[in-house]
Order: sequence, then structure tokens, then C-alpha cells
Amino acid sequence: MKNFIASVVALVIGFFTITFAVVMGLFIGIAALIAKPFIKKRMTAAYEEALKQQGYQTQQQSGSTIDGEFEDVTKRPAMQ
Repeated sequence: MKNFIASVVALVIGFFTITFAVVMGLFIGIAALIAKPFIKKRMTAAYEEALKQQGYQTQQQSGSTIDGEFEDVTKRPAMQ
């Protein structure tokens, strides 16, 4: 009888522990999903500030596309 009571108590404590871990994990996961964009924004700002202090300049992308006709040269015979 003593072993049976000890087994039941151990099972109840184990179930409580697993339930507590699942609930805490759920709350921590939701908090992480909410905080992710804010942390990314701060990390990006800190990275850019560190680059600026080290003298690196980020290049602005200024590309231009020329529209018009083109000649496909992939199937042109080789020149001799």
C-alpha cells in the first residue's frame, strides 16, 4: 500500500511538472513572437551604428535599367 501511494504521488507531481512546463513554454513562446520585430529593429540600428563608428559607409542602391532591344549572344557561332 505504501508503494502504491508513493507511485500515485510521484505521478501527480510529474503531471503537474509537465503541465507547468508546457504552460510556461507557451507563454515564453508567445512573448518571443511578440518581441521579435522590436529586437530585430534594435539589432539593425546597433549594427549600422557600429559600422558608422568604424568608418564603413553603406552604399545606396542606385541602379538603372535600360529598356530596349537586345541581341541574344548565347547561340552565336564562335568567331575564328
